[in-house]
Amino acid sequence: MEEIWKRDLTPERIAYLKQSRIPEIITCQTVLLVVATLGLLLRLFVRLRYLTGINIDDLLCVTSWVFTTVLCFASMWMTKYGFGKHIGTVSSFYDRGMFLRWNFVTMVSYVLALGTIKISFCLLYLKIFPGKKFRVFCWIILAILIAETIEEALVVIFQCQPIHKAWDPTGNVKGRCVDMTVFYYANFGVKLATDLALFAMPMPKLVQLKMAVGKRIGLVIMFSLGLLVCVTSIIRVTYMNKFAEDHTWVLVDAMNWSCVEVTVAIFIACIPSFKSLITHRFPGLRRMLGFSSGGSAGPSKMYGNTTRRTYKGLSSGGNNTIKLETVVNSRADVEASRNGSQERIVPTHAGIQVITNVSVNESV
Repeated sequence: MEEIWKRDLTPERIAYLKQSRIPEIITCQTVLLVVATLGLLLRLFVRLRYLTGINIDDLLCVTSWVFTTVLCFASMWMTKYGFGKHIGTVSSFYDRGMFLRWNFVTMVSYVLALGTIKISFCLLYLKIFPGKKFRVFCWIILAILIAETIEEALVVIFQCQPIHKAWDPTGNVKGRCVDMTVFYYANFGVKLATDLALFAMPMPKLVQLKMAVGKRIGLVIMFSLGLLVCVTSIIRVTYMNKFAEDHTWVLVDAMNWSCVEVTVAIFIACIPSFKSLITHRFPGLRRMLGFSSGGSAGPSKMYGNTTRRTYKGLSSGGNNTIKLETVVNSRADVEASRNGSQERIVPTHAGIQVITNVSVNESV
């Protein structure tokens, strides 16, 4: 190839064909995988060590991480078959076919990774936010997300008839294919509207919390980080182009931003676990950030509890009588769900108020 370049091409053309974005691809995917993996491991550690264990939203987060790992590794493996270089340097039809096969894998992995992590957000909201109207709206968004994920996955898988035409580099396979660029643009508006509804949904609940302004602002910022997923999605779609002759080169930006989008979503989904870790392991940092102090490291401080307890007539010997009556009053702002198994993200006093009346009667 080098000899052909030197013999038949101008110096400018040779320099153009020698361009490579492979280091950029490898670096980007590696960093994203590390970020997503660290966030997930921290989330699982906090759940298992300090809270009540793994829930279905955690399993969906793990599932999303698996598909994200496939997405990132597939995009790196594609560099072996010309990804990150100009198509003029990929002369073998075998290499071009393998590039298209792995590109097909990345398309399916992206859809499933993003869909599962968004569904996990909805399940988290259902566990920590009360209110009939809110929960009905949340179930509607959840149904839309599930339908979107299934629909987009089926379109990607069956984009060509027959299916294997999607990775045919010769054009000899008879059949037809959907214009995926048109599909992505048409689907983008619906997905963006769903994402905005998903990540803005908790805001009215949070701003109504009766707590210190600083803490309330902190919670709003934490939950509004989900809007970064919308930002990355908008950036990604700007790099979506029709299948071009130089597809191995022009696809790089869209692929990198696809990986950024799902990684950001996974990491943001793990951020609430950071508060639990700080509360239990870093008391100095906890006080500096103004987090509520937890006397015990048990899960009762971090999970909701709707139990009503009353202790009456407890005697401490002789004529000493101590009467304790504990009343648990659940607020409508942020409270536990009925199963009482969710992580408490907001401070305890904002969701559950415990009033204890103590009377001591002592006769000599």
